[in-house]
Amino acid sequence: MSAARRRVVTTVVALLAFAPPLVGAGASLDDVKKLYEAASFENALTVLGELDAEAEASPDAFQYKALCLVALGRASEAQAVVDALVVKAPTFAPAGDEISPRFVVLLNDARRRLLPEITRRLFNDAREQFRAKNQAAARQQFEQVLRLTDDGSWEEASEAEDLRTLASAFLEVVNARVKPVEASSPTAAEAPSSGPDPITLPPATHIGVSIPPPPRRVNLKAPVVIEQAMPKWRPTDAVTAQRRFTGAMRVRIGKDGRVTSAEIEVATDPAYDKELLEAAKSWRYTPGQRDGEPIEMEKLVTYSLRVY
Repeated sequence: MSAARRRVVTTVVALLAFAPPLVGAGASLDDVKKLYEAASFENALTVLGELDAEAEASPDAFQYKALCLVALGRASEAQAVVDALVVKAPTFAPAGDEISPRFVVLLNDARRRLLPEITRRLFNDAREQFRAKNQAAARQQFEQVLRLTDDGSWEEASEAEDLRTLASAFLEVVNARVKPVEASSPTAAEAPSSGPDPITLPPATHIGVSIPPPPRRVNLKAPVVIEQAMPKWRPTDAVTAQRRFTGAMRVRIGKDGRVTSAEIEVATDPAYDKELLEAAKSWRYTPGQRDGEPIEMEKLVTYSLRVY
């Protein structure tokens, strides 16, 4: 082979070595990672656009797309991709110690902005599953709510506290740890707002930190009943009298131990539920506490109606 021909072959081989994978040639996320590591960001974005639908929708694909955009200085596009990543996978945390600090900043910002709404929506979905008696689905979603409210980006927020308290109470009911008391004059079953006292919350999630901080111990106390008189059930007809009802009412208890609001979560006899909402206005509790200080707290009260 002549020297000139060898130079041509060498040039072609070199060009092929640095060319992006061919469209439709079985490109994978591994190709994207290799291109990113080689600082070939534009080529990596090209390959990302040619992945199959499942791979393109994976959290890792979102991550590498954002990383490439960050490296190219396209910050607004990168933020939009990170937002989509958090919506798709709220608990996503990048692996490895070489993650771009700018990406970490975008991810933390997205989690702080988006997790409250994501968690509210998940809680509402879980409550609908609970009302529809889809216990397995409700349990899974309430547990996800607890994980999201323990995220370090917003775990100290009052809304996170409220959702954590409510989800814990619903889980008590779903897991059948609280049994409604059956009586002709119904009494309430207590659903602890936040588990045994004291409890240890898991450490906050800090993206990009290889060693998590030690657990933060928080003493939470559920409200304790002082006065919670349940109205007597008076069925309006013989057919209703033959039925058995199990209901649940959510009450918000202020720092002074008085009920500030009440809402029926699981309806029973409409006439009785209306009477119960009125009765709740006079209920009194020792208020819930956090680290010894009174706080507002919500409580789920279950009750059963049956004529003996």
